[in-house]
Amino acid sequence: MKVLFAVGISLVLFFVRIQSSSNSVVESEMGFSQNKTNAFGDLIDANTSSIEQHGAAIVGNEAEEKRRSLAIFFILFVLVLAILVVHVLIISEVHFIPESLAIVILGAIVGSILSYSEHDWSEIEALSPDVFFLVLLPPIIFENAYNLNKGYFFSNIGPILSFAIVGTAISALVIGFSLYVLGQADLIYEFSIFECFAFASTISAVDPVATLAIFQAVKVEGLLYMLVFGESMLNDAVSIVFAATAIRHSRPPLNNLGATEIMRSVSLTFLTMFTLSALLGLGIGLLSALLFKHIDLRKTPSLEFALLLVFAYIPYGFAEAVSLSGIMAILFCGITMSQYTQQNISPVTQITFRQTFRTISFVAETSTFAYIGMAFFTIKLNFQPSLIFWSIVLCLVSRALNIFPISYAVNKCRREVQISMKNQIVLWFSGMRGAVCFALVLYMEVEKEKKSVILTTTLFLILFTTLFLGGTVMPFITFINKCYPDERTRRRRRRMRKEKGAVIMSKTQEMATFGSDEWTPKRSDPTNKPSTAAGRIMEQLFVRRFTASERQENREKLTAMTRKVLDNDCGSESEVDECAVATPLLESVDVVSEA
Repeated sequence: MKVLFAVGISLVLFFVRIQSSSNSVVESEMGFSQNKTNAFGDLIDANTSSIEQHGAAIVGNEAEEKRRSLAIFFILFVLVLAILVVHVLIISEVHFIPESLAIVILGAIVGSILSYSEHDWSEIEALSPDVFFLVLLPPIIFENAYNLNKGYFFSNIGPILSFAIVGTAISALVIGFSLYVLGQADLIYEFSIFECFAFASTISAVDPVATLAIFQAVKVEGLLYMLVFGESMLNDAVSIVFAATAIRHSRPPLNNLGATEIMRSVSLTFLTMFTLSALLGLGIGLLSALLFKHIDLRKTPSLEFALLLVFAYIPYGFAEAVSLSGIMAILFCGITMSQYTQQNISPVTQITFRQTFRTISFVAETSTFAYIGMAFFTIKLNFQPSLIFWSIVLCLVSRALNIFPISYAVNKCRREVQISMKNQIVLWFSGMRGAVCFALVLYMEVEKEKKSVILTTTLFLILFTTLFLGGTVMPFITFINKCYPDERTRRRRRRMRKEKGAVIMSKTQEMATFGSDEWTPKRSDPTNKPSTAAGRIMEQLFVRRFTASERQENREKLTAMTRKVLDNDCGSESEVDECAVATPLLESVDVVSEA
């Protein structure tokens, strides 16, 4: 029976093939030609032979491959220039220029040079929002979360959430309402109410990369650093949710809702997305900890490292796929993995993983700022001086209207640690804008002319905040310290005068030790055990207990690897003596291996 069924299917297919062949013969005899399209959307003449079509496809593929190769070469070349610029900043005496500002200037120079070229470089120079959000942004967020001082972050989680959520909402409302009123008064370019709030939410995303680097260089108070750092991490997700909600409510039927219904919808959307995204990141982080607890990959560091890389990106991709916040998911996943997963992996992988993500994060940030610089010569600018002026003024005013009232409320609610007036002023001055708001503007679905105006305004806003706020923050902090002196500041100044070496404002430097003697939470337990019952339960569930022999094996492996590197570097007799002096230091590597 099965054989008869197969024979019947074969006969049907045979007759269908004959019929289609006869139809094609009739069409060719009557002069009909049915044009088709290739994979690139180009029309293919039906009268051409399959060999000719195949040859055309090969030529098209070669042209596309050359274009992509040229784009890759161009990006790598700009990265080489940017890395060299950062190196020059580190070794030179020019300490007042943050590396982000220098890279933006480099990108602008490259873009201006290419603008005089005969070839069209606009497609290569343009920053794709998909590339930014799916490729460049995740490693930046994960690296910040993985290397976060978790104790100090969560001890200040109340003020951080207040500045990131309530502060961003205040900023978006103030800027959006003011822009709408100014537009109705014909003082600036006119937008609809939803477009005003979408634009306001977009430019409310702060990116104080240069400010944080300077904070590290001058060793500011840890409270100030953590408030700015924590706000910048959470603020991006809040701005994205607010901007997306404003655009969604600009279309029917949501645009017919009243103000109260819109505010309720925005609040519900944000709370739902925030909670679910955080739980998703937490769950994936705990899953990775369980996996590394029960599967021992320490003898194969390459597999261990590869699996860690996969788990680092899973929360972002999965969250975006289910319409949640990838930034929030990867943020909480990074914090969870650094707390639990890191203790279950080998010391070699711990070091490799941290340095790899630090490097990837640096490359991603460098690429982003270079693209922003080149964007001045890539996009078609629609210059609106009044809109640019009022946008800058409103950003500064809205920043003040959320920093000072929220700081006052936090100080009233929390007596033990106060946000001083000096720190409040520096917080207000740290409202730089960066790549997140630029990429969000690229995603906005508005009319072509309006989008050109918004892009131009955003670019000049980023340039102003990076140049003015980022370039003057060091003298500004010096001035504020003179206006609000205290004993801690005087001690820090005396210590910095005693320290040798130049002040380095590169974000690529190690940040773990800055200000550690003053602001790092002191733990009475030298073994760094969790102090709460919940913490002890979580550690028992997700952290592997290494035996004494396993810890000894970790120490020996790390010692052997370090000794091998030193042996390779010891070429001359003097270097051998130096290595011999440094050899006893290898006996203390169990600081990492016993994690």
